Amino acid sequence: MSRVSIQPQAVPAASQPLLDQIQQAFGATPNMFKAVANSPAALQSMWGFFGALGKGTLGAAPATALSTAC
Repeated sequence: MSRVSIQPQAVPAASQPLLDQIQQAFGATPNMFKAVANSPAALQSMWGFFGALGKGTLGAAPATALSTAC
């Protein structure tokens, strides 16, 4: 399987503040966020989804399953 190189420095300027927030939250920027960073709207949507899961009452296993299913 070929690999895709995802370069966060090549994303639109509107995505960079969100990538910085994600980097701070996780300690690294997961590839799933880098992959959608070319669309600031998609990145904002995905980051909002993760924020909503973090405020919910699901346990760790169901929340992880939901977040990786998207």
